Amino acid sequence: MSQDDPIRRPDTTEGEGTTHEIHYPPTADTSPIVAVTTAIAAARDQAPMDLVPPLESVVDTDSIRDHLDNESDDDPLSFRYKDCAVTVHASGRIVVETDRPRQPKCDAPEQVRSLIEDRYIPGTGTEQTERRRAILAAYAFLRGQGSARRSDFIREVYPCYPGEYAIPDGGWWETVVKPGLGACPDVAKGNAMWYYVGD
Repeated sequence: MSQDDPIRRPDTTEGEGTTHEIHYPPTADTSPIVAVTTAIAAARDQAPMDLVPPLESVVDTDSIRDHLDNESDDDPLSFRYKDCAVTVHASGRIVVETDRPRQPKCDAPEQVRSLIEDRYIPGTGTEQTERRRAILAAYAFLRGQGSARRSDFIREVYPCYPGEYAIPDGGWWETVVKPGLGACPDVAKGNAMWYYVGD
C-alpha cells in the first residue's frame, strides 16, 4: 500500500459529486474486493476489467476484507482511487463518490460506432478503449448541440472522457478527437466551428 493512498478513517463529511452505492452482504459468495471494484467501475462508467491500475495495487485489500468481517466496527474505512472517494462500512455498505460529473452517454448510430471501432487509435488496451469513447462522446455532444468549437469539446467532453491524456491539447484533441470527428460522415468542419449535418 502506498503512502499516498492509505486506507484511513474519514475525518470530513462527504462532499458534492456523483455518488454510487451498493451493499455487500456479509454472506455473499462474491469477494468483497470484487464488490468494491464493481462499485468503483460503476461510478466511473467503466467495466470492472478496465480499471487501471487494479485495486490491489492502490490499497491494502486485506484491510478491506478484515473491516467487512468485523461488523461491530462502526467507523468506516476510506481511501481514494483516482478521482473517486471510496467509503466501506462494516455493514457492507460501499459508497463511491466521484470528483467529476457522471459521464454523458455516448449515443451514436451503429454506422458511426463501427467506423470509430475500426479506426486506428494510438495506444494499447484500455487507452484505445477510452480514446474511442472520447470520440463517441465528442460526436454525441456535437450531435446534441448542432455546432461547437474546439474549446467547447475541451470544456464539455474532455473532463469526463480524457482518454488517459493528462491534458487536452496535443494528443487528446489533435491525435484522437479531431481526426475522429473528421472521419464521421455527418460531421462538417468550418473555419473555427464543427457542425452536425446528419438527421
